[in-house]
Amino acid sequence: MKCFIDTYDKNKCSFPEPELTEEQFLEQFAALEESLALLQIHMRSMSENAKLFDSLARHIRRSICPTTLSPT
Repeated sequence: MKCFIDTYDKNKCSFPEPELTEEQFLEQFAALEESLALLQIHMRSMSENAKLFDSLARHIRRSICPTTLSPT
């Protein structure tokens, strides 16, 4: 059975990747920067949602068991 990695390495040697022009490189770099900025926005949003979920969970827990002391 052939390993995919071995096959990929052999194919890569057979078909060298074309070199990027400076313009192509800059376009790809700009696209990468934009993608990373969007990822950062989504990560912040997820963090805020996690905090809200934690707050909601504590509120529900207190309403169900009002005698339970909070850990803080």
